[in-house]
Amino acid sequence: MTNPNDENSDSIEERNKLADQLAALEPLLMHSLCLRCKSHRTVVSGKGSVFMLCQSTQTPTSWPKYPPQPMRQCAHFVSEIDLRFEI
Repeated sequence: MTNPNDENSDSIEERNKLADQLAALEPLLMHSLCLRCKSHRTVVSGKGSVFMLCQSTQTPTSWPKYPPQPMRQCAHFVSEIDLRFEI
């Protein structure tokens, strides 16, 4: 007889593992512009590797889809935070 909680515990373990991997990467990526860019998406492989996918529509085809990290300068950076204020 299978325990219905087994599947649930597996997914919880997977989420905890992913959270640990992201926490370990945080010091490396905290200075990357990608994390603050509107055009980025975090991609996690089946083996648990973490990549930053650049989805900017302004990037030329020569621009890497997965730029090397941490990115400190980027001509295609679009702030995720809208700093415009209306008075």
